[in-house]
Order: sequence, then structure tokens, then C-alpha cells
Amino acid sequence: MKVLVTSPSFGKFNPAIFQELESRGIEVVRSIPFNKSDLNDIDGWIVGLESVGKEELDLAKRLKIVAKHGVGVDNIDLDYAKKRGIVCTNTPGTNNDAVADMAFGLMLSTARMIPQAYQTMNTGEWQRYDGRSVWGKTLGIIGLGAIGKSVARRGKGFSMNVLGYDVSDRSEEEKKIGVTRSSLDEIWESADYISLHAPLIDSTKHMINRDVLRKMKKSAILINTARGPLIKEEDLYEALVDGEIAGCGLDVFEKEPLSQTSPLRGLDNVVITPHIAAYTIEAGALVSEKAAHNMISYLLDGKTINPV
Repeated sequence: MKVLVTSPSFGKFNPAIFQELESRGIEVVRSIPFNKSDLNDIDGWIVGLESVGKEELDLAKRLKIVAKHGVGVDNIDLDYAKKRGIVCTNTPGTNNDAVADMAFGLMLSTARMIPQAYQTMNTGEWQRYDGRSVWGKTLGIIGLGAIGKSVARRGKGFSMNVLGYDVSDRSEEEKKIGVTRSSLDEIWESADYISLHAPLIDSTKHMINRDVLRKMKKSAILINTARGPLIKEEDLYEALVDGEIAGCGLDVFEKEPLSQTSPLRGLDNVVITPHIAAYTIEAGALVSEKAAHNMISYLLDGKTINPV
């Protein structure tokens, strides 16, 4: 059995995972940076953010399983994989707290202008920044999966009024946390902070657009640690410049890496980070372990763990 690894962070924090795979008779080939010619004779593929489309899948004629080194699978053509009989898995529950921490960190950083204050201190200045409170405010969460609920818990720790929207039925866990189910319009119009945790599908692409931004409070702060295309960046830029919302914290973008010429760079009311929400040492080790075990279970035992 041969497994191709194209995720640069696979095994970074627990390199013994390579030995575990090899001890089970699985040959591991790393292709970093990813070279499509390495797809020819593999049985499994541990993938990060690389495109796994029809072209790539057709090159991998022996491929039996794609194991996502992460949770989001919008870079994988699941329909075509299914037609080919290729199993696809992911690693749910591995980075919930890491992403929730980042979302809340972006919220605090944007509200209190922490990065801006840090930068001016490093240039020898002593400048006052009048930020916005987070304590006791209203937090709107779009998408109440594991990460959304984790953000809700953090919000409750700040005595926030937590509103939540999801297409699924309200869960018992939400009730225990104290999330109030609300419509999207209720959240747009009443939330002081809005944090996005929805998957990227046709119905959610550009869900944050000019019309929605104009419904928000002028004092609202928008946070996105989910997927960049949930927001139409052109409309967001105009809303930030025109003062239609107060600010935003972004870890993800429509096109990554973010262009050096992006107008979002350098705005005083924006905090941006390079898609790092899921990357903590603890989460990195756990996601590698789960991706490897997904692979071992299917290739050696014929059992599918964490299918998508």
C-alpha cells in the first residue's frame, strides 16, 4: 500500500505518525510542494488545501481513499470521488477549540485595536486608542456546529447575549449553553459582533454582501474564520471605508494567499491573519493522528471512519 502526503503540516507536531503508518506496511511518499505526477500509483492520499478535482482524481487510477488533513472539504470534488468509488474522510473535532479561540481573539483584537496599539508602541509612540467593549454585548453566530457552539461558550464567559442561526434543529447542547435561535435578519440588525461558522456551499457563497452589510449596526464588527467566499470582499471593503460597519477580523479570504495589492491591507478598522485559526500545536498533532487512523482503518481493515 502506498499513501501520498501533500499536506505540509501532516506529522509536523508528531513525526512518529509516519513510523506508525510504515509499521503497518504502508509506504509513505511526501509530495511537498505537490507534484501531480506523484498521483500515479497511490492507494491513499492525505490532503491539505490542495485541489482534489476530476483532473487529480483521474490521474490517481489506484486511489481508494482521500483523507482530509482537516475538516473543511470544499477543495475536494466529493461527487466525482463518489462516482469513482473513492472514499473521502475528514477529521472532525480536532480544531474546534483552536478556531473558536482565534475567532474570539480576532473579536477582541478588532474591538480593542490591539494590533494597531502594538505597532505604534514598537515605533516609540504612546498613542491612545478608544476601543469598543465586548463584555455584555450581543454576539451573533452564523452556523452552530461544533465550532459555532464553542464560540458561543466563550461569548457566555464574557456575559454576552448570544444569538445563533443554523439550518438544523436546535440542539440540547445549545439550550445548555444559552444560545437564542434567531433569524438571519434578527442577527444582522441587532448583533454587535457577528462570527461566521457556516460551510461554503452554493447557498452561503457571498452571504455577506452589500445588502446584508447595510442591515448591520454601524457599530458592528464582523469576524470570519470559516471560509473566505462567505463574504463578498468588494462589498466589505466599501462598507468598511464608508463606515457602514465598524470593523472586521478576517483569517480567510476569497482568494488565498491574499494579494499584496488587496485594498483590505492597511485599513485601520481591519485585523487580518493568514488562515491560521486551526493551527495550534495541540490541534495539529490531533488532526494528523486522526487522518492517519482514517487511512489505516480503511486500507487495512476495510472500515470507514469519519466519512464525508
